[in-house]
Amino acid sequence: MEKKQKIILVTGSTGFLGSAVTRRLLVSGYRLRLLIRKRDNDILTTSFGREGAIKELILGNQFDEHLLEQDSMAGDRVGADESLYDLFLSNVEIFEGDITSRDLGLEKNEYKRLCYEVDEVFHCAAATHFENQRADELVIVNVKGTENMLQFADSGKQKRFHYISTAYVAGKQDGIIYENEMVNEPLFNNEYERSKFIAEQVVIKYAKSNEIPYTIYRPSIIVGDSKTGVTCKFDNLYTFAKVLFNIRNALTNHKSENLNDITVRVPGVPDALINLVPVDYVADAIVAILKEKQPADKIFHITNPNPPELSELRDLLMHVLGINGINVLIDGQLEHERLSTMERLFLRQTRTYYSYLFSRLRFDCRNTQSVLKRAGITCPVITKDLAKVIVDFAISHNWGDRKRLALQKAEMV
Repeated sequence: MEKKQKIILVTGSTGFLGSAVTRRLLVSGYRLRLLIRKRDNDILTTSFGREGAIKELILGNQFDEHLLEQDSMAGDRVGADESLYDLFLSNVEIFEGDITSRDLGLEKNEYKRLCYEVDEVFHCAAATHFENQRADELVIVNVKGTENMLQFADSGKQKRFHYISTAYVAGKQDGIIYENEMVNEPLFNNEYERSKFIAEQVVIKYAKSNEIPYTIYRPSIIVGDSKTGVTCKFDNLYTFAKVLFNIRNALTNHKSENLNDITVRVPGVPDALINLVPVDYVADAIVAILKEKQPADKIFHITNPNPPELSELRDLLMHVLGINGINVLIDGQLEHERLSTMERLFLRQTRTYYSYLFSRLRFDCRNTQSVLKRAGITCPVITKDLAKVIVDFAISHNWGDRKRLALQKAEMV
C-alpha cells in the first residue's frame, strides 16, 4: 500500500525565506496548502494574474532568470519529465486568507477542511520591519497571527507546529546564547526583536498547555543564495554595502579629491560578530531537521558557527566593491557634532542596524549542527568569493530598487 504523503500548511510562502522553504518541501514529496494573504490591486497580479503571480513568487522565476536552485534541490523527487512547476500544479493548493483574522480569514468550510486534513504547520509569515513607530503592526502580525495559527494547529486533527523565529530574540544579551527557552525577557534593540520573543513565548506556552508538538527555528541574518546571490530582500548587509558603493562612486567621480587622504568613520566595534547565513543554507537546514523527525519541543539555531567580525566584513566589502584609497575606520565613539558629510550619510542610511555593529553575541548551534552533519550540510564560509556573489547580484539588480515595492508587499503574508 502506498504511503500517504504528509500535508503541510505553510504561511509566508511568498516571502524570502518562506518561498525557499516551500520549494524544498515541494521537492521533498510533501503536499502543500499555502495560506496567502488576500490583497486587492496587487502589482504583480497585473502582470501575471493572481495565481500566476503567486507561483512566480514561490518558484522564484521573477527574481532572476537564471535561478538554478531547483536543479540542486530536485534529487530523486523530480525526474526529467517532472519540473518544479509541474510539482506545484499537482501538489499545491492555495488559500487566500489572513493570519490576523478569525479562522485565518477563510470560509468556515475551508477552515474546517484544513483543520482535519493538514498534518503539520510551517508558520513562516511575519512582519520584519524594524521601525518602532510601527510596533502595533508587529504585535498584530507576529503575536496575534501566531496565536491564531496555534489555535488552528489545535483544531480538528492535532498538528505539529513549526515556527520560524529569529536568533535575535536574544536582544541585548552578552556572551553565548543557547538553543533553549529564554525564561527572562531581555532588553531589545528594536520592537521587531521584542515581538518575535513574545511570539516565541506564546508558541512554547500554548503548545505545552495543549500538548502540541512544536519545533522552533532561529535563523540569524539572512542574505542571498550562496551560489547565485539571488535575493528579494535588500536590507541588513545590503544597506551597508550600498552606502559604501555610493560613497565610492561619489568620491571617485569628484576628480579634485585626493582619495588617499579620505577617512570615513563608521559606528561599531571591530570585533562585533555579524552572523550572516545564506538563504539556501537556512532553508536546507530547516527541511533537514524536519525530515530527520527530531524529537518535539526543541529549538534550533540556524546560525553561522564561524561568523565574520565587523572589521573582516568591512575588508571583504571594500575588496569586492573595489574601494581603494579610502580608509573606512570603525569607531565606537563617534563625535556626532564633528561628523563629515559622508559620515552623516552613512549614519542616516544605516541607523536601523546601528546596534548590531556593537554586538558580540555568539549562538550555540549544537542541536542544528548534529542534524546537519548527518545530512551533509555545512554553513558556507563568508569569503571574498561569496561576498562577491552576493554583492554582484545586488548591483546587477540595482540594490532591489526596481521591484522593491512589489516584493516588500509579498513579504508579509
